[in-house]
Amino acid sequence: MARKDIRGLIGSRTGKAGIAFVVLIFVFGGYIVPTTASDPTMTDYDGFIRGIALFLVPLFGLLLGYRAVVGERAAGRLTLTLSFPHSRADIVFGKMIGRGLVLFVTITVGVLGGAALIEYPFGSVALDRLVSYLGATLLFGFAFLAVGMALSTLTASLRRATVFTFGLFFLFVVGWPQLTGFFLQGLEYLNLASDELPNWAVFVHGAEPSMLYKRVLDTYVSPNKLTSGAALGSAGPWYLQGGPAAWLLVGWIILPSIGGYLQFRRTDL
Repeated sequence: MARKDIRGLIGSRTGKAGIAFVVLIFVFGGYIVPTTASDPTMTDYDGFIRGIALFLVPLFGLLLGYRAVVGERAAGRLTLTLSFPHSRADIVFGKMIGRGLVLFVTITVGVLGGAALIEYPFGSVALDRLVSYLGATLLFGFAFLAVGMALSTLTASLRRATVFTFGLFFLFVVGWPQLTGFFLQGLEYLNLASDELPNWAVFVHGAEPSMLYKRVLDTYVSPNKLTSGAALGSAGPWYLQGGPAAWLLVGWIILPSIGGYLQFRRTDL
């Protein structure tokens, strides 16, 4: 099932174009950074590419995942597939593995290509920060791939899956970081906060994948970006550090995958 999905993705013009575009964006960042900084590092690379990655990686993950199951279901191919010796678990997790491999290779090639352009001949790349950046970006992409796959298993309509996918994208990537003020106003109305969010509220509000990704990068790749605030830097509570944020991203991968499969297993096709 995974091999079939990989062949389908890399065999189509749209799939090839999407993969090539993501790779080129990360490589392009490595090409541009040495022109803007002397002796550039991964911190400079992160500073240049982060805003793009926060938009591009979730979109790529969701687009990889949201049609995986519902596309075949809407076309009537899913029933035919299940008539062969394939279980519903084979379909869901096989597609997750296949599309996950495509995402893994795409982001890895892009990031390593960008890092190579920084390291030679203009600057230097610290291996630990390169690994941290690559690992965080992969977790970020896998989280949205898992969410996209879950949406694909929860509906029988490709149109609804598309609407839910882009609605979720704009909620998490565009809207969620802007909701801090509303969250603070609500807590102040309940007499649970004054002037700024308490640490526990920062944790709750920051449990969204994009904000977790930024927290991991701010801890392990670009610690000099942390300037103020009780929740920032090593002085903050342990649950607002990069390590717990990385584990929460893992949770965003596991829980939607399992939840989507359990719902799909109960669905009458």
